[in-house]
Amino acid sequence: MTSDGAYSDTLKDNMAQSVIPLNPDYILWLDADQTYPANTPEVLMKHIDDGKMVVGGMVPHRTTGNPNVWKSIPGSHLYQPRGVYPDEGLIKVDGMGFGGVMMNPGVFRKMEYPWFRMSWDKEINDRLGMDFVFYANCKRAGIDVWCDTDLVFGHLAVHKVPMKLSKRILST
Repeated sequence: MTSDGAYSDTLKDNMAQSVIPLNPDYILWLDADQTYPANTPEVLMKHIDDGKMVVGGMVPHRTTGNPNVWKSIPGSHLYQPRGVYPDEGLIKVDGMGFGGVMMNPGVFRKMEYPWFRMSWDKEINDRLGMDFVFYANCKRAGIDVWCDTDLVFGHLAVHKVPMKLSKRILST
C-alpha cells in the first residue's frame, strides 16, 4: 500500500473536529510547499465576512504550472479549464488546491462527516484526493467554492541536488 498523503484526510478531519469546539471565526488551511502574499489572511477574511463559505487563492499546479482550479462537467469528473488567469477577481469553482483556503467553520455543520475521507472511486479506478473529496462534499451540501484570482500563491518544488566533489587536499 502506498500513499502520497500519509493519511492527510484523517488528519484534516481530526484537525477540523479539534478546532470546531473553539468556535473560531475562520479556518485557514496552509500548505508548507506554497508561498503566500503577506495580506493573504486579510483578503480571505474579507471574503468570508462578505458571506462566502469557502474561498482560496490561485496556485500553480506543482507539476504543470497550470492554475490549480477545477470545474466539473455534469455526469463527468473534474478538469482544469483553459482560460483561467490571474487578476480576474473572484470566480466560482468546483475545486482548487487546498493550500491557502479559508472557510467559515459553519461548513462543517452543513456537511456530513467525514469531510475529507478518501476512498476508491470505481468509475475512474483510482482514489480521489482529500481536496476533491472535500469539494465534492461542499457541492452535495450546497456550499459554493470560490477562487480569488487576484490572490496568487507560489508552489515550491523539490529537486535533487547532485553531490559536488573537489579534489582531496593532502596535508603535509
